[in-house]
Amino acid sequence: MSFVRTIKGDVDPATLGVVNSHDHLIRVGAGEVYIDADHLLDDVDKAAEEAGYFVEASKKWADSGTVVDMCPASCGRSVTKLLEVSAKVPDLQVVVASGFHQEKVYLETRTSWVSQYSVNQIADLLIADINDGIDEYDYMGPLVQRSAAKAGVLKWATAYGKITDWEKKTGKAVAIASKETGCPINTHTTAGTAALEQAQYLLANGAVPEKVAIGHVQRNADLWYLSQITKLGCYVELDGTNRIKYLPDSYRVELVKGLQDLGFAKRVILGTDSGKRSYQKAYGSVTGLDFDPAVFAPRLLDEGVDRAYIDDLLIHNAATFFSFGEGSQQ
Repeated sequence: MSFVRTIKGDVDPATLGVVNSHDHLIRVGAGEVYIDADHLLDDVDKAAEEAGYFVEASKKWADSGTVVDMCPASCGRSVTKLLEVSAKVPDLQVVVASGFHQEKVYLETRTSWVSQYSVNQIADLLIADINDGIDEYDYMGPLVQRSAAKAGVLKWATAYGKITDWEKKTGKAVAIASKETGCPINTHTTAGTAALEQAQYLLANGAVPEKVAIGHVQRNADLWYLSQITKLGCYVELDGTNRIKYLPDSYRVELVKGLQDLGFAKRVILGTDSGKRSYQKAYGSVTGLDFDPAVFAPRLLDEGVDRAYIDDLLIHNAATFFSFGEGSQQ
């Protein structure tokens, strides 16, 4: 039977409800926070408030809501705080990530454990997060203490317009971990660049296309380019909502319509990537994690998109994608 691995255990994909496929409830420190303190999301009560807004909006479309928290290893991830958030919000499910952000987030990487370990050693640590339980110390070392909560998605991220050697190494490890466990891979592209190259690299290293989603690609709102990714069998993940400084949300509407017209309606998932305090309602923003069910989906209806497709975007596509595939270590 297919399953999605949540922070509380494996569940039937049909129970996810509305899925926010890429977001951030908790980040307790590390490189992103050092670069920009607005990334600090260490308040459990604020995170629960934000998740509550999402669940409330989701219930207009389904019985519950699921947030895929995409903070990966050694990047401010706190499985203990995420467990607290999950316990505070009724009808919320949380999927926790393992894997890696882009190299620059880890600041100086020459002596990082990724640089010192082999690809297979790195993959083994990711596999342990998925099969045995997430390290409560977030692989900040040297001790490892496994939580009962397990990772249900792998993150891989690349730099602006290139894939560094460090990122190629993490990409190989992520592909191995996915192949071994069946865990889906949900990526970060920097401003939508190197998106097709990400998909090609992961597939060349053994990842299964239907378990690969290339993220933040709305930043490169080029329908033809994105269709080259979906032609490979991969998903595209559209987020970055309410970021007028980048693109108006009308571009996202047109991408959604265009991908449907090209026959790729089942290969699109949505997130908001509200990974800063200034992007969340709990800290004063006008919108946050709830954007897709509260604002974007009603807009799609108003612009003539059929309800069945909207349900796929909010619910069904993500339920299929985040279900584990076959893996030799299941």
